[in-house]
Amino acid sequence: MSESIEQFLDEAARRGSWIGGGSLAALSAALSAALLEKLTPAPHAARRLRRIRRTCTALIRRDAETFAKAINATRAKSPRAFHRLLRQATEVQVQVFGSARTIEAACRRAARSLKPRFRSDLECALALAVAAQRSAAALIRTNLAWLNHPATAARVRRRLRATR
Repeated sequence: MSESIEQFLDEAARRGSWIGGGSLAALSAALSAALLEKLTPAPHAARRLRRIRRTCTALIRRDAETFAKAINATRAKSPRAFHRLLRQATEVQVQVFGSARTIEAACRRAARSLKPRFRSDLECALALAVAAQRSAAALIRTNLAWLNHPATAARVRRRLRATR
């Protein structure tokens, strides 16, 4: 397992790699969900966290692929394709943000009943969820600035507010 993690990190560190902030935001959310899943005694809550973790894991690759296509569209001088793909990349980050927000709320609920010896893992899960949200929000802001489309920006911002 450590070799695959090392390979992923090498790819993230490689210049020209499409694995960047969006993929790492999704990874942070997936890590947070996994850690909280381990701490959650309720089977239905653990299943929900497992679904979120799997969704976020899929978003790691989807973000890299979508962003790569968007950049290739700019190189091909295809503004329509670029805008369509950048909206898709933004949607990935909206999903990461929403997943991380859900995990954060679950962490805060778990804090009320978790034994003190598990607090450190819970704090780590919470920190990862918050980091995923902040990262996703930064990417969303950047993408919306690139899109320069007020109606799309307003729609995305409404969706982000609704996740609170």
